[in-house]
Amino acid sequence: MGNLFKNGDISRWIRLVSGVGVASYGLSVGDYFLLMLGVFFAGLAVLNMGCCCGGCSTATETKALYKDFVKPYQAKDNMKR
Repeated sequence: MGNLFKNGDISRWIRLVSGVGVASYGLSVGDYFLLMLGVFFAGLAVLNMGCCCGGCSTATETKALYKDFVKPYQAKDNMKR
């Protein structure tokens, strides 16, 4: 239970605030679709999940994308004299 609120970044706080706001507005006007949408966003924030069901976090390792693909250019003198 203590791990639910660790690693809170800005996107997680935005989902939590928007979820609570939409849920409270949906509850106040009696719109159950907005209430369910707000509960969904708040649940995503509490469980630290993204909308793509695996978490949309970035990798912690840095990896060179074109490490062996791009080779340095070496000019050749192909002109005949």
